[in-house]
Amino acid sequence: VKYASLQLNYLLQLIYKMHCREQFHNESPEYLFDQEQRKETWKKRPVYSAPVKIANWNEDLFLEEEKERVASYKRDHCQLLIQKTRKIFKNLLKSVILAPETPYVLYGYVYQIQACDLPNKLNPDEGSKATYGLYLSGIMNERDLDVDTHFIHGCGLCLSPDKAPCVRNTFLFVGCDGQSNGQSVYYGDDVYIRISESGTDSHLYLQCENATMDDFGGHLQLRLTQSPDLYCRFKVYHWNPNLRDETAGSGFPPNARVIIKHSASGRNLAGEYTYWIPTLFGAECSVSCHTYRDTHKLETAENYWKIVSDVKPDINLYVRAAKGEDIPVDLLN
Repeated sequence: VKYASLQLNYLLQLIYKMHCREQFHNESPEYLFDQEQRKETWKKRPVYSAPVKIANWNEDLFLEEEKERVASYKRDHCQLLIQKTRKIFKNLLKSVILAPETPYVLYGYVYQIQACDLPNKLNPDEGSKATYGLYLSGIMNERDLDVDTHFIHGCGLCLSPDKAPCVRNTFLFVGCDGQSNGQSVYYGDDVYIRISESGTDSHLYLQCENATMDDFGGHLQLRLTQSPDLYCRFKVYHWNPNLRDETAGSGFPPNARVIIKHSASGRNLAGEYTYWIPTLFGAECSVSCHTYRDTHKLETAENYWKIVSDVKPDINLYVRAAKGEDIPVDLLN
């Protein structure tokens, strides 16, 4: 009995000590801070466990799968925007060999049509550093990009500072009265101006129709068409009005200044230097059919053009430039 009484007293003392130690531990700052952290964690616990899906998760999943399927289909069929853009650059910037230097401009030969007296920069340089020459070029907008990757019926035209001969800035003269390839183009003859290459089965020609409700009040705009008609006819005249009557019916050499007149409207092909537009190929100038005249009733620089052929560089100019002579940049390029 005495031994049992001693064990009982020992257990009671041990329980008392543990109770005192726990009470002291509960009142310590570390314990209180830990309890607060536990309470905050409990309040911020997720309402649902990780595997639970909420809201329209099934529809979102199907939508992502559909987007991946459509993107994969477009990638396999070269219908992605980046793929179309690359193909457009490949098709339109393909190099073209210009017609060799001949005494006269000929039907069926490839030429460039240059606005020779217009600066080729939005902010032109002054003095000897100034460069001139904008080239008639085809252009594709966003709607054309959705349809095809080459020139199609309805594509527009502009003036580009890029002088490298390629598909988009080279043209051929086609006779309206059955002239065959290789014959000379005469002043005053009706001609079709055809772009060198297109993405359609038939050829594309320059066309300038009468104003419609969409562009009423402005200058007549140019576009490409696969149906040559009355509005596709142009005439080439001598740039000097005093010599037009006596030069009518005679041939003219390439790289000479001329006037290109639209037969149906009687207006001249003109470069709109004050209107620059952003395109896939950078900032380019607008083109229209409008006759610009000065106070003496003479055509101005907007209406002057050159039919450019392949010109061999003059070595003497490079020699003179190497000796320090101030040679215009246009003659060296």
